[in-house]
Amino acid sequence: MTRRTPSAAAAPPAAADAGAPVPLRRNRDFMRLWMGASVSQFGSRVGLTAFPLLILYHTGSAFQSGLVGFAAALPNLTVQLPAGALVDRWDRRRIMLWCNVLGTLAMTSVALAVLSGHIWLTHLMLAAFVDGSRGIFVDLAERATVRTVVTRDQLPVALSQNEARRQAMGLAGQPSGGFLLTLSSSLPFACTAVADAVATLCFLRIKGKLKGAPQGPARPLLADIKEGIGRLWQARFARVLVGLIAGSNLVFQALVLTVMVVLKNGGHSPSTVSLVTACGGVGGLLGALSTPVARRSSMRATLLLGCAVWTLLVPLTAYVRGPVALALLLAAVSFICGLLNVAAGVYQTRNTPDELQGRVQGTARFLGSGANSLGSLTGGYLLGAVGIATTGLWMGAVMLLLTLLVLVLPAARAERDPFPAGPGSSVLKQNDDNTRGDQP
Repeated sequence: MTRRTPSAAAAPPAAADAGAPVPLRRNRDFMRLWMGASVSQFGSRVGLTAFPLLILYHTGSAFQSGLVGFAAALPNLTVQLPAGALVDRWDRRRIMLWCNVLGTLAMTSVALAVLSGHIWLTHLMLAAFVDGSRGIFVDLAERATVRTVVTRDQLPVALSQNEARRQAMGLAGQPSGGFLLTLSSSLPFACTAVADAVATLCFLRIKGKLKGAPQGPARPLLADIKEGIGRLWQARFARVLVGLIAGSNLVFQALVLTVMVVLKNGGHSPSTVSLVTACGGVGGLLGALSTPVARRSSMRATLLLGCAVWTLLVPLTAYVRGPVALALLLAAVSFICGLLNVAAGVYQTRNTPDELQGRVQGTARFLGSGANSLGSLTGGYLLGAVGIATTGLWMGAVMLLLTLLVLVLPAARAERDPFPAGPGSSVLKQNDDNTRGDQP
């Protein structure tokens, strides 16, 4: 197997074309990529919402519900790094295709098992792990693909649309998961299986291989992983950014589980729980769409303000009990999430060489999203050990610490430092004016 390095042959066929870029709405490959990822993420959100709710309402155990959430997020710790390296080696279109086929099979097995009345914690944890792994490969391949089908100037808008799509799919998928679970325990998982199959068809229509011509000798997978870790570590601002996102993700995962337990203890139905958590999707969607306004401020100022707002809001879970108040709380916290996710994504995608996109993204997500698994596990333990009120105060203390770190760390002021590039690396050039994507 060979490594890819930049070359003239690696450029998309349209890269040499002159003239105005193709608008995103007329860029067929971007729209196929966008639609396939949308359907896939909707199904994934339905399934991930239903997994912990099924266990919570079937067993009444917050700890077992946390275990399923832990299994779904565990690939962020175990699969993220090798997935990033493999995304840089393999054809990204095929990765998206075969991963969704695997997701279809896994979720079909869950739907059939639940339909037959056999609800096994081990089976659900395994299926959640498989679906989480599938999602990692698809997300990394899609993010690395976006910059090959749009121009540099279109990248912020494209990534903003992708983040808005992710939040919108959460908004639609979370209540759908709870509603379908109310109708039948097997329906959410059958819906996810169908969504993965439809996404496969969308990705099939993307033309060509989404990887440049390979060149150079093959290297061990571990060497590629180390290179991605080393490149991210050398970027001062990027490593601070990833660390802060990791801490906030840990808190957010525990926060969502806390809200679910509060509502369940209050006698509310799974549909109510899903509707309340879906309000987080509304906030995240608005945050993603607010990115053009936020770009007028520095990244550090945005980080500092976001962490400060979280520090004030998160401890309220120790006192708030009503569904409406909890929905507003989640929406406000998620607004900051959506804003920061787009800003961080644009920074990383613009500044990382194309042949390192998968590895750098994999490393960043290993540290950032990987905290989700720890947050789910820690949140479940704290809720069972010390109760809801104390758990809320602990989450607030973590956010206060993160806010102080943004305020005092010198590396948090290094936003304008260049992202380190190795010999022969190809970062996205400022004068990129290609018309990537085919026109109708």
